[in-house]
This record gives sequence, structure tokens and C-alpha cells, in this order.
Amino acid sequence: MTKKMQGYLWLFLTIFLFSTYEIIGHTLTSSTTTMFVNAFRFLMGGLVLLPFALAYIRKNHVKLSKKDYLQLMALGLLNAVLSMNLLQLSFNYTAASTSAILFSTNPLFVAIFSSLLLKEKPSKSQLFGLFLGILGSVFVTGGFKTSSLIGPLLALSAAILFGFYTVSGKNSTKRLGSLVVNSFSFIFGGSINWIFLAINNEPLWQVTSDNWLKLLYLGIFVTGIAYYAYFTGLSSLNTTAGSSVFFVKPVFASILAWIFLSEAITWNKAIGIVIILLAMKFVMASSTIKDGSDIKKDSLSQKPTLNS
Repeated sequence: MTKKMQGYLWLFLTIFLFSTYEIIGHTLTSSTTTMFVNAFRFLMGGLVLLPFALAYIRKNHVKLSKKDYLQLMALGLLNAVLSMNLLQLSFNYTAASTSAILFSTNPLFVAIFSSLLLKEKPSKSQLFGLFLGILGSVFVTGGFKTSSLIGPLLALSAAILFGFYTVSGKNSTKRLGSLVVNSFSFIFGGSINWIFLAINNEPLWQVTSDNWLKLLYLGIFVTGIAYYAYFTGLSSLNTTAGSSVFFVKPVFASILAWIFLSEAITWNKAIGIVIILLAMKFVMASSTIKDGSDIKKDSLSQKPTLNS
């Protein structure tokens, strides 16, 4: 199996796990607040990965500088605090489908930031695929439904921040390894969310006998394993091509909602699925591994090293 194929398999695992978030999160709205869910799942995800991250640090004699810790804290702030909470907040002002569409545009911002920061220029085929992916997401989620600009602006801000987080996280992963970046940034992000819970006078502990298993699932699988798989997959692919798998999330989410919530797959969802699959064909066909560089990855850390 090629490194390119392995990368996409890691990323499809990521998106499948991400797609279960709405299913589980839908059942938590009555017992927890949004910020607590993000505080719990990111701190839990970081702690799950921590033993493996520490083992990697010892094995490879990695030394984290003060600057590294600040960058990891910034990554946690970007993703766990700003992006995820802005996305959830947007649900209060617009339909969830509208938020989902706008957040699914994050590969477009990944392409922009990759071009500026990583010098990875998207091809014309990839740009066309990005356009088709956004169009397919509109069909799958039923179109834009909003009566205010606040919700869409919040969701769009979340997508921009996640795009910047993806590119920044890939850069840090090249130096420190996926385990270290994910574990430490999650612990920082989850802890910052808990601080904001205290500032907002929200309950600091909202785990009950009815929701603890769901919260553990979100922390271990949807956060710890999914994000590790995300940056592991990105380490083998052009960032724009890799992030484009986010367009498949509405497809997985629709299928899971049909299975577990009995939500019908309508004609517009079926058309959207076909468009998204076509979009993935354009993006994946033109993707390259690290812009043609020959890469080797450590099997534990997935930290890439360039051959001289």
C-alpha cells in the first residue's frame, strides 16, 4: 500500500469518527453545556495520548523549549477553545445545516494558509474539487437556512480558525511528532476551557450516570484517536488534498443519522453525495506526497523525516 493511500485511510478514519460527534452530541445537550463538553473531551483526549507522547519524547530525546510550549498552547487555544466553541455557538443563531456547510469550507482556508505558510500551491484540479466539495455539502445539508448574519459569521470564523490550526499543527507535527502535538495542545485547550467555565460561573463538573460513557467516547475516540489520525494522514499528503476529506463528513453524518436517528436520505442528500465523491476524485487524483519529497515516518510517532 502506498503512503498516499495510507494517508487517506487515516483521514477517512478521522472523518468517520468526527461524523459521530453530532450523533452523540445531540444526546448531551440537555445534560451538559457546550464549553464543558469541549473542556472534558479535549482534556480527556490529551491525557489518553500523554503516556505515548512521553514515551516518544524519552525514546527520541525530544526537548521541548519554552517556545514549543507556547506554540502548543496556541494550537489548543485555536482549536479546542476558539474554533470549536464558535462553531457550537453558531448553532444558537442559525440552522445546524448552515453551520455544517460553512464549517465544511475549511479546506478552502487550508489551501490559502498552505499556500502562504507552507508554500504548497493547490493545483487547478484541486481548486475545482474544493468548489465541487462545497457545492456538494450545500446539497447534503439542505442549503443555507438563516435569518441572521451572526450564526453564519460565527461558523465561518470557526472554519477559518480550523484551517489555520490545521496548517500550524502540521508544521509543529513535522518537528515534534503527532503524539506530542496532539496530547499537549489538547491538555492546554481543555484546561483553558475549564478556566472559562469558572469565569462564566458554569458548573465545573457535569458528568452524570447517564452521560459519562458518551463523554468518554468523545474524549477517547472523537478527540484523541481522531485528531491523531488526522495529523498522521496529513503528514503523508499535500495539506489541501488531505483536508478535503472534510467534505465527506456530511455524507458520513447523513448515513449515521439515517441509521441511528431514522433521518431520511432525501434526493438532495443523494445528489450531494454524488457531487462530493466526484469532488474527491478531482482532489485526490492530483495530490502528491509532500510536494514530491521522499518521506519516511517513524511507526510510533508518525513524525516525518526528509531523506537528504
